[in-house]
Amino acid sequence: MQVLVVDDNEIDCLTTGSFVEKANMNLLVANDPYSALEIIANQEITPEIIVVDWIMPKMNGLELCQKIRELKFTITPYIIMVTSNSLGENEQNALDVGADDFIEKPIHGAIFISRLRVGARIINLQKKLLSLAHTDELTGLLNRRAAIAACKTHLSRLARTEVPLSHCLIISDIDFFKKINDTYGHEMGDRVLVDVSKRLRNSLRPFETVARFGGEEFLLYCEANEQEAELILERMRKAISTSPYTYKDLSLHVTMSFGCVVIEQNDTHHDINEFIKTADSLLYEVKNAGRDNFKVATFASMKND
Repeated sequence: MQVLVVDDNEIDCLTTGSFVEKANMNLLVANDPYSALEIIANQEITPEIIVVDWIMPKMNGLELCQKIRELKFTITPYIIMVTSNSLGENEQNALDVGADDFIEKPIHGAIFISRLRVGARIINLQKKLLSLAHTDELTGLLNRRAAIAACKTHLSRLARTEVPLSHCLIISDIDFFKKINDTYGHEMGDRVLVDVSKRLRNSLRPFETVARFGGEEFLLYCEANEQEAELILERMRKAISTSPYTYKDLSLHVTMSFGCVVIEQNDTHHDINEFIKTADSLLYEVKNAGRDNFKVATFASMKND
């Protein structure tokens, strides 16, 4: 947990910082509000808990708190306001401008550490909720919304690259999955989804995208040209089908079908939904031809058809 202490008094900074370290949290220090705002703006070390002294020159703690709350964060930092003034109206003012907690000097170490831990719990809850918003709960893969966002990021990178590069968007689904659920039950169906997800994830590099797109359908996005895509897809097809799926005393054979559209740099002005639709049409060609296979085509060739 990254904790930023903002205080112009060096002794108070050292004291407060020692409590942060005693709580086994990572300490960041700013001796004025402007340095604090620079640290907060650095996305690589954005603090999760911010301890702000009320009385500082040029910009006081209330003003700093207001400026922090005007910024956009993925995870909203937890702000603790510190003052030597008595509680009451001051506490109300601090909470009104966006502070989450308020503590009076001189700081009682054990109480302050407990309040840091409250802040940590709030931050961790935010992280959990954010993860649930972007992750499929059963498989742990990205969900549909997060997958589309990830693909847009990949496409933006492809548009900016200065070297020849192709990307592939793949739509796949488990063959006859409804029959698995109907015959063996949803517990077996869930086990198949989890195991398929692991096999797909292990087939691509960590920076590439694997997502559960809905039901038994998956979206994958990787860097590959047409020839490389065929090798990747055959590897995935075998990873899915070569070993059985087991649950309790059940064991069954599972296959998947894949539709893959190859995206070149000059295709990147098209909407992501066009690529998904194209890959989906290739998938249905495979399914209509018997399943347990894949089909690859460039986006340009599909647009010309």
